[in-house]
Amino acid sequence: MESEKPLFRKILQKARESILNFDSNEAESAVREAVDAGMDPVDLIELGFIEGMKEMGDRYEKGDVPLLHIFAASRIMERGVSLLKSCANENKLELKLFGNIAMNS
Repeated sequence: MESEKPLFRKILQKARESILNFDSNEAESAVREAVDAGMDPVDLIELGFIEGMKEMGDRYEKGDVPLLHIFAASRIMERGVSLLKSCANENKLELKLFGNIAMNS
């Protein structure tokens, strides 16, 4: 799996942390780095952004963060995925999003 490469792990960590830090610039940077490195966009979404959202959800369930943080984190993920879709279109990649499911065909 591509996520085993050190560069890819670094990019996935950046995407995850962008969610946890509510940092849209970091999310956009992770997307650009992933595209430049040839990373599978689905990996970036599932192993980066969604993992960050899962952790944020866990924090909410423990009572460590308010519900507002979930909404803020989802906006960051939305911006990252939106940029990823734009980059996929520019690079003629076939990225299909179905609700919460992403596929690279």
